[in-house]
Amino acid sequence: MDAAPVGARCSLMTGPGGLGVLAVPARGGFGGSARCYPKGIGVPQGDRGARGPPCLTAPLGAPQAEPPVPADTIRRWLRTEGADPAAPAEEQLGLAWRLLRRAETRLGELERRRAQDMRDVESYVGHVRALTEERDAIASEYEKENEQLRLELAQLQLQQESQLKEVEEMLEQEGLSQISCSAASEQVAYLLVERAALLGRLGSHSSMDGLQFCREELEGEQASPAGDVGDLDEAPQRLVVSQEEIQRVAEGLDAQSKEQSGADRAELQRAMEHNSRLDKEILALRARVQTLDLERKAFLELVEQLKEEICEYQRSERPEPPAPEGLGVASLQAQGTQEEAGADGDPGASRAAPYQEHGDQGVETLHKRCREAMESTEGRNSQLLHKLQKLEQEQEGLVEHNEKLESVLGETQIQSKQESKVEGLHQKITSLETELFEVQKNKSEMDGNEQVTSGAQEMQEMLESCQETLDKLGSQLGERRERRKQLASELELLREDLKAEKGLGSQGLPDSHSELTGHINTSPSLQRASASRDLVEVSHEKPHKDSALLSPEGLSEERFQQQEEKLQQLRQDLRRVQNLCSSAERELRYEREKNADLQRQNLLLQQECTKVKAELKQARAKLSETTETCSSLSAQWDRSQQKVKELELELSKCSQADKLRSSLQERLAQEKSRAGEAQKKVSKLQQKLKDSQHQLLLAEARVSDKKLLEEELKEARETEARVQQELHEEQLKRRLLEQQVEELRQQLRHSRETEASLAKMHVELQAKTLHVLEDEKKLDAGEHVQCQKENQKLSEQLVLLKEENKALYEEGVRLLNQKDLYVRKYNEMQLRHKDKIRRAKETFIHEVKQRDSRIKQLENELSESKLQVEKGKVLIAQITAENEKLLQERRRLLQKISDQEESPWSLRPGIPSLQSRGKILEEENARLQDKLQLSSLVGSSQRLARSSPAPSTEDLKLAPGSHPQSKVLPPPRASFPPRDLPEPLGALKAPQSTKPEGEAESQDSSFCLSPSQPSEIGYLNVASPGDSTAPSASPVQEQSHSLGSQSF
Repeated sequence: MDAAPVGARCSLMTGPGGLGVLAVPARGGFGGSARCYPKGIGVPQGDRGARGPPCLTAPLGAPQAEPPVPADTIRRWLRTEGADPAAPAEEQLGLAWRLLRRAETRLGELERRRAQDMRDVESYVGHVRALTEERDAIASEYEKENEQLRLELAQLQLQQESQLKEVEEMLEQEGLSQISCSAASEQVAYLLVERAALLGRLGSHSSMDGLQFCREELEGEQASPAGDVGDLDEAPQRLVVSQEEIQRVAEGLDAQSKEQSGADRAELQRAMEHNSRLDKEILALRARVQTLDLERKAFLELVEQLKEEICEYQRSERPEPPAPEGLGVASLQAQGTQEEAGADGDPGASRAAPYQEHGDQGVETLHKRCREAMESTEGRNSQLLHKLQKLEQEQEGLVEHNEKLESVLGETQIQSKQESKVEGLHQKITSLETELFEVQKNKSEMDGNEQVTSGAQEMQEMLESCQETLDKLGSQLGERRERRKQLASELELLREDLKAEKGLGSQGLPDSHSELTGHINTSPSLQRASASRDLVEVSHEKPHKDSALLSPEGLSEERFQQQEEKLQQLRQDLRRVQNLCSSAERELRYEREKNADLQRQNLLLQQECTKVKAELKQARAKLSETTETCSSLSAQWDRSQQKVKELELELSKCSQADKLRSSLQERLAQEKSRAGEAQKKVSKLQQKLKDSQHQLLLAEARVSDKKLLEEELKEARETEARVQQELHEEQLKRRLLEQQVEELRQQLRHSRETEASLAKMHVELQAKTLHVLEDEKKLDAGEHVQCQKENQKLSEQLVLLKEENKALYEEGVRLLNQKDLYVRKYNEMQLRHKDKIRRAKETFIHEVKQRDSRIKQLENELSESKLQVEKGKVLIAQITAENEKLLQERRRLLQKISDQEESPWSLRPGIPSLQSRGKILEEENARLQDKLQLSSLVGSSQRLARSSPAPSTEDLKLAPGSHPQSKVLPPPRASFPPRDLPEPLGALKAPQSTKPEGEAESQDSSFCLSPSQPSEIGYLNVASPGDSTAPSASPVQEQSHSLGSQSF
């Protein structure tokens, strides 16, 4: 903003918030008004001054980056929140501020609770990781045990195969190749049957004694082949039946063992696959956590950089900002009034001192307000830092939330040790849901009234104080107007008294009476009264003296005495008139001093009014800023509501996830119960396996018995071979003894009896063996039925387990999809936060640039105002020097006039010449005044053209319809009052004193006191040192001085 000239009628000031404050004085220079216009917009036609051209405001700042929130949306929101639309703006702002503060407190509490939940979840994640590590260790141990068991099984299988090969080789050596292809149980049964037959035969052979026994043996041997043949015929049938039964039992056992081994292998494979999947997922989650940690570290580094930049900016902004132009103008005005008081030495300076002190107090208040504005900016910066910290906390919370989700996904995959902790999390989530529900209920009942009401009360107090000061100033102005009226009435009374006295004392002096009345009526020409008085005396004395000189010498002494008496009377009248004029002049001087004091007081009051108006404008600007902040706060509130809605959605999703978890927990409990039942069944199966192992041991014992039986069989076969050889020999003997058959018939009877006894014994043995075999068959059949039932149960359990595994697999797939959705949402949230942080950074950089440009503009304005102050001081010094010269000339001329009064008779013939020369000098002086006024106008216009900058493109864009801001503002006329003119020049200007009163009043009304000019300025308008007309004024003055010297 460009600095306006010192004596300009339109003064531009800057208010807070970037508004241009336009102070427009009234027509007489004492009253005025200040108006606020927006940035970059010119003053309308109605607000222009009475005489000067329109005053335009300069650009005060760039537009804001974010668009403002429309008022309709804010009103709708306030209506929804329960506010009256007809309520004042302060109440609406208070309600918005309360709602925002309450929401911030609630959000802070939620963030704290979320942090606590995150800590609990982190501890739970650590516990889960420890459990996974224990599970991995246990799985590795189980794998090692399985490998050992597999090796042992392989060794046992090799041993069994070697044993089977050995048995087959032994059977083949003994000629039993048919049995070698059959199972071990069939071979054992065959060997047992043969052993029983051989034992029976050995018992029958051992009963015979001696020869009789030999004979009986011979007879028995003759009959035994038939029995042996029958036994041999029945033995293969029994062997076939026993083999079939043994095959059935063996097939059932093999099927059971194969099914158990296949189920065990399938379960092991599934467990291995599940473990591999879990390992892969854990590795992926670890990689994801590492990437998130890296991103978090990068974001924290970026936030630290932003903090450092903000700290540096705050350090750079620590020095106090330069004072606005209003302060500079006020200080210049105060300096001018002080210089006037010091130069005049009048008693009015003592009266103006309290007003100067009041101006100093106003300056101090403005300084305080500037400091408060700086503190408010620092508070806003601290608020921005707080918001950045909140964003960091939200980022950390989101990272922790992601870790929580990952840990929860890991929890769903683990099937043990989760009931108590998941219930605790469920309770916490329900508490959070209840708290959110309470927050939603209490949105309309927020009670954060204290801070908002404090801010509104401060603004109200400021407005009330400004209104009080305005009322005081108005009352003071009214009192001073009343004083003016009283003084005007007193002046009129004094004038009437003077007219009456002059009418009584000036019966013989009509010319002096007319001149005195003209001087009294024309208040500006009262200073010239003394000069006119002297001229009147000279003019009255001149005719009398001429008449006395022209009178004949022969007149009598009486006439001379009469003339002397008349002269004495005239002199006495003149003395009275002179005394009256001197008293009137004193009164007028006193009244002028009073008027000057009143004018100064009026100027001070105007300054105070402008200050108060500036303060009001600042308060209005602050109100506009508060409205903007409220709009921004409402936008932030909307954002916070959106965040709350997002959190509610997340919590609803979490509740759904919790419901799923609870269902999964129930299913896990069911599965655990089923697993317990399966474990019980497995324990039963293990017991059965132990029983089968015991049976295998028994079978091994039986195998050892088989080996013994095989050895016995070998011995029996050897005996059979021997018996066959003996039978062959006996057949030979039979052939020899056929002849002896008849002799041995008696022996046959005896042998038949023995055979009948043997047959009975054989039948009893067969019955016993059949009974034993039937008992064994019954046992085998019961065991077979039980095994079939158990196999059916195990198959049904396997089917159920397969279905449950399928369901669990589908749930795992669904949970993985949910995890992917959560991860996507988290990534989207991260991107949104990054965009928000980028926008905040851009707005912050934009505001910093605006502040820097504003500071530079203010510094330029200060430098320009300092230059103008220095120019004004130089002008004042030049004017004071010229005034001193004029005063010296006045003293010299007064001395000459006094000398002339002492010798009136010697200068009678030179008076008309002096009058003519005085008229010539007055005309030349008037012409020189006109020229100087024109030159001062041209110089001021050139200075304004130099000082007014071209409008920027941004301002042209902002205000395309406004007037261009580079218009030239012509300054007011720097007219000076004609104080204490020299008496001869006043005498020369006496004929001009008969001008009408209207012109004098117009001259007085056009007179405008500038605060930087002293009181002893003469009647000449002196141009500034920078003007081009300054050197042209000096020769004219020299000519006037030379003419005066020639005339005198």
